[in-house]
This record gives sequence, C-alpha cells and structure tokens, in this order.
Amino acid sequence: MSDSPSLNDAARIAADVFGIRLREPQRRALTPLMAGRDTLAVLPTGSGKSAIYQVAGLALGGLTVVISPLIALQRDQLRALSDRVRTAMLNSTQHRDDRRAALAALDSGELDFLLLGPEQLHNPETHQRLVDRPDRVGLFVVDEAHLVSQWGHDFRPEYLRVPETVAALGQPRQLALTATAAPPVQADITRALRMEQPAVVVTGFDRPNLSLAVRTTRQHLPEAQAVDDRVVEVIIAHETPALGYALTHARCESLADRLRQAAFTAAPYHAGLPAAERAKVQDRFFGGSLDVVVATSAFGMGIDKPDVRTVVHAGVPGSLDEYYQEIGRAGRDGNPAAAVLVHDPRTIRIPRLLATRSRLRAGDVHAVVDVLDGTSEPVALEDLVKASRVSRPAVERVLAELGEVGIVTIDANTVTCHVLPSDAAVRLEATGQRRQAVIASRIQAARAYAETTHCRRAELLAYFGDYYDPPCGNCDNDRAIDAGRQAAVHAEPADRGRRVRHRLWGDGTLLHHDDHELIVVFDSVGYRTLTPAALTDGRLTELGPSDPPAPSKAPS
Repeated sequence: MSDSPSLNDAARIAADVFGIRLREPQRRALTPLMAGRDTLAVLPTGSGKSAIYQVAGLALGGLTVVISPLIALQRDQLRALSDRVRTAMLNSTQHRDDRRAALAALDSGELDFLLLGPEQLHNPETHQRLVDRPDRVGLFVVDEAHLVSQWGHDFRPEYLRVPETVAALGQPRQLALTATAAPPVQADITRALRMEQPAVVVTGFDRPNLSLAVRTTRQHLPEAQAVDDRVVEVIIAHETPALGYALTHARCESLADRLRQAAFTAAPYHAGLPAAERAKVQDRFFGGSLDVVVATSAFGMGIDKPDVRTVVHAGVPGSLDEYYQEIGRAGRDGNPAAAVLVHDPRTIRIPRLLATRSRLRAGDVHAVVDVLDGTSEPVALEDLVKASRVSRPAVERVLAELGEVGIVTIDANTVTCHVLPSDAAVRLEATGQRRQAVIASRIQAARAYAETTHCRRAELLAYFGDYYDPPCGNCDNDRAIDAGRQAAVHAEPADRGRRVRHRLWGDGTLLHHDDHELIVVFDSVGYRTLTPAALTDGRLTELGPSDPPAPSKAPS
C-alpha cells in the first residue's frame, strides 16, 4: 500500500477483507483521514464506527493502536477482527501468559491491531514496548472519545497520557470516535488530544425509530418511592429487553428488586459489584435470559445488543450528551424502540453532586504548583504525587491543565516544567471555574429537556447543533399538542454555527434559532437559552470574521 492511500483504496479493503460496502458516514470520516489529517468522527450509534478504524488501519499500513475503555468492548472488537487480521489486546485483567503472548507479538512486529485499555498508557512496560516496536504505528485510535472531555463525571484521567504517547510514537495520524459530542465537547476532545488541524466530521444525530417521552413522578410520595413506582410502571407498559439507568448504586439495587417483584427477570449493574458478577449480568442480558438490567452509566458503552426495545432513565442525567449516548442503545436493529425519562425535580441534586467531582480544588492546584515552583529539574510523576500530598488523579488533572498551555510536558512518567508563571495557580482556578459553569449549564439543559412542552426531538437535536423541523410526531409532546401549531414555528437552520457575542457572557456559538428560543453555547458559561428578542434588543450581536475574541471571563 502506498504512503498516501485513497478513499478508493479504503473501499477496496472494506470489500475484500471485511466484506462490507462503506456507508456514506464512514466515507465522510475516512476522506480526511486518508488525506493525512487527524480526524474526530461523531457518528450515531449503529453507523459502523469500528469499521472506520479497521479499514483505515489496513489502508495506512503498519500497526494500528486502539485505546478502548472497556474490557468487554475490547473483547468484542477482538472477536470481530481476529479471523481477518493479526490482533492482540492488553489490559489490566489479563492472565500473565496472555499478556506475555501479546507483548511477544508486539515485539515481533506481527500485529496489525493492538487494543489497549487506557490504563496501559501508564504502564512503563507497555509504553516502552510500543516505543521500541520494530514496525511503525500508522494510526492511533481513541474509541469512545467523549471520555476524553473533562466536562463530565465520566471523564477518564488515563486519557491524559494520549498526547505523550502519540508524540513518542512519531506523531502518527489520530482518529477519535464517539456517538455523542455536542460542539463544546468536540472542541474539548480535539484540544485534549492535541490534534493538528483536525477534521471534525459530524453526521446527523437523529434516530427516527426512537420515540421520546418524559413521565413525571407523583410529588406527594417520598422521592425514592415516587421514582421507583414510575419506572416500574413505564417498563410494564413497554417492550423488553429493556435498560434502566439510575443515578446511584442504591437506586439500581432497589429498582431491580422492584422489577423482580413485578415478575421480570432483572438484575442491577454498577461499579460496586464484583467484576465477575458484572460479567455474569452482561452475559445473561446479551444471551436473552434477563428482561431488564438496571445500571449506572457504567453499562452498555460500545456494546451492541441490537434488540433493546426500551431505555428508561430514573432521573435526569448529568447532561444530554450522556442521555443521548444511553438512549442510543435502544433500537440498534432499526425497529421501533422507546426512550422514556422519569423526571422528579428532586433528583437533580445527584448529577450536581457528581459534577463536583470534576472540580479542580484550589488546594490541589496550589500544592502541585508549589512543588513545581521549587524544582528546577524534571521530576518523576510519583515523586510529584508524594511531595504534593495530592491524589494521583488530581495531580494528573492539574498537569493536564498546565500541559494544555505549554507550561509542562510529561514523558515516560517524568514531568518537565518549562516556565511557571507567577499566576499559574490563579489561571488554573479561573479555568476550573469556567469548566464548572459549563458543567452546570449542561445539567440545566438536561432538566430543560425534561420540562419542555415543545417537540422533544427538535429540542434534543438542537443541543447538538443539529436542526430538526418539528413536529416529529414520535414524542409525547407532539402527540399531546396540536401538530399544526408545532409546524407553524418558523425555524432558521441556516443560523446554526454563527458566532455571537453577549453583553455579559461574551462570545459563543448559536446552535438553534426559531420563533420561541435561541440556544447558544458560550465559551465562558456554557449553554444558555434566550428569547429571540436578544437579537434585536442589543444583548446579542453577530460577530464578523474580523472581530477580535472577547476577553475571557470567569463566571461570577
């Protein structure tokens, strides 16, 4: 294969090796990648994201390294590839002999694909074997790339080592894949991975076979009982197999018990269960012996069970990004499926509490900066953790922020500080405040979706900057409201993506504009919903290409 394979080369490999014909979304993602550009591809569930890296890896030649967050997902991908190409995986749960065999295959240059758990980027042995490999790395892939974004509680700090690893491998092309990423998350992903002039390919987010609905709870009941009652009612009224998503481990256990009492075969799934029990639940669900799994967000990522008919959420999740990712696990076979959100305003406190976990604490920032300020030589990461008396994940998050602005670099678990400004801690605190403002706005956007009286599909897609002309006819609001009145709403899809400036909040991007609302994501405070009058009363003005950016402001 030549150094610059074409899209035709990729299409030929897809047909000859994998027996598939490339779909239009796959071709759109492969086009910039084949042209030599780092690429972020945001494609809906069921669009064949894995095939993109499989075809691209063989077209580009050399070794393709795939960072995959879940062991079950790695195993699925390994099974899909193993009878066609040379593949191995490395993760923290492997038996010693399996790990030894994988490393031997890597050392010999016999592999086409290596699937890595993200924790392996911290493993000195794995890192060194990758760097010392006899063949070149042609493609570096980050699957489920929304986990790179630091705006959600699902953020995985292990991903912070990706840029260091890519640099050590000679800067191969990067491909990031996810089914859900709103515009700010897209920017966060490409920035965190330090992609060079990235191509961002976003195909339509709409899943027309999913019906969307919200059911409110009985407020006179205690919160837990009110939520559980309504979730059970929803599952009784809909088809199985079903997935229930709850905000806490206790709610998973309680709901699974209630469903068993209602004659369903049901089981909880959350990080508090032993790994063997989680694997058993997953196998039973995929095998068809469970009607319902009630899970936290830990369940289902990247796993393809095509016949899930219903997804029910017991409470508003932390963001619509998270919600879209989870409802996307329904109806992958293309047949009708239902996504129902059970809304009790009292549960909003839980995602707010989870969001605080992503906060950079001022004490942690100062502790790490103080150690770096007193060190003129490179310092081992472990020594920095010990000297600062801050947890390793917290140290890594501080270093990620410092690395993003070029203050530090990390190489082989060694931290080098270049120039430490006197106000470094203050800068990081301001960045942290802006991030928290965005996270809070995402929670509020999820609540607004739960409480809207407009077409839910239009509201959900607007969050992702994807225009939809209501009514959809397949959501509870459209069924309850006269469709003629919905259709009378005048929308302006051409306005999407315009850069605007607010008198208080500064610069932002207009995602949605119709006769009843504007949705803007501001650089400083995240998502805000405004009335159309904001465009005429001077609060919001359109920016031209020559307008300088507004000064960055931390939220008050």
